[in-house]
Amino acid sequence: MGNTSRPGSVVIEQINHAPFEVAGERYFVQELVWNGISGRSYELVNSHEEILTEDESFDDHPTDAQIATVLEGLGIDCGMETCKFCREAVLPARAYRHDNGWVGSCCWDERLRMTA
Repeated sequence: MGNTSRPGSVVIEQINHAPFEVAGERYFVQELVWNGISGRSYELVNSHEEILTEDESFDDHPTDAQIATVLEGLGIDCGMETCKFCREAVLPARAYRHDNGWVGSCCWDERLRMTA
C-alpha cells in the first residue's frame, strides 16, 4: 500500500460518483483521496470494478470527451452528442434531453426542467 509517512502514497478514501450506462454497460468515475496532499486522482471503472484507466488516471474529474476517448480505445461506441449551450461533446448517458437537443452537466440547471 505504500509508505504511510510519504504524502500521496496511500489512498485514504474512494468516492464513487454517479454511475452511467454506455452501450449496455454501467460505468462510474472513482475519485481517490490521497494521504497528506490536496490533489486527487480520478479513475474510470466498469460495473465489474475493473479500472479502465490503470495506465494513467485523470488529475481532475474527466470530461465526457475524456471518458469517451477511454471507452472508444476499448472499442466501445459512445454515440457522443453536443451540448446545445456550450457546444462541448457530451455522453447522452450523462446529459439531459431538452427541446430536441442535449444539455450536458456542464450547463444543466434544474430550472431548465420547467422549460423542456
